[in-house]
Amino acid sequence: MALQQSEKNLMAILGVALFGVINFVGYSALEDKKQEQRDRLYQLEIQEAECNALNTIRPIWVDRRKFLLEKCPQPGFVSEEAAAVEIEAHLKACALSAGVAETSLIIKPTEMISTANYNQVALNVNASGSAMSIMKLVSLIQAANHSNVKDGSLKHGFYAIPNIQFEADRKDPTILKCAFILARWYSPDGLSGSSAGYDEANGIEVFANNNNNKLKLTAAK
Repeated sequence: MALQQSEKNLMAILGVALFGVINFVGYSALEDKKQEQRDRLYQLEIQEAECNALNTIRPIWVDRRKFLLEKCPQPGFVSEEAAAVEIEAHLKACALSAGVAETSLIIKPTEMISTANYNQVALNVNASGSAMSIMKLVSLIQAANHSNVKDGSLKHGFYAIPNIQFEADRKDPTILKCAFILARWYSPDGLSGSSAGYDEANGIEVFANNNNNKLKLTAAK
């Protein structure tokens, strides 16, 4: 059965329309892909610029890291129990220097946090006393991070107070209550040979030896 001319024309129109739709869809898909590639190229250019900037300053940080490792070694990790004893001794020595009574200290251990760069051992501490003594206590704890030794090396305590809260006593406004977390960051590599540090602010000598895995704390009198 032969097709009439009108049917042939209709089929031709449908064919052209279908061809146009297919081309439009294909073109749109290609444009989307092209835009995705442009966006990806833009992001890669940004990353390249950031990497180039980091490469420019990398020698500075490498030298700084070498200096810190040589002149300011991070304390080696012996055990969680030994670290807790060390931190508590540091806290009590600071409290004694600040005039905060040891009986006003409430100390509770917290769970150790291990990362690729350090092991954090921390204590939950609640202290109370005069505003001056509490502020001095907080200052002395952090002062252990900035002590110089006569030979030119640095002794960094690696102590941190990641969380702290103050509250005045409701019954006696002259008494200041302080709740904070006292943490110390230890090297995850442990001890290499021996390491020693001296806290001039509070008179605490810390000596650790890897051979017997013991920690010695001596408070200056």
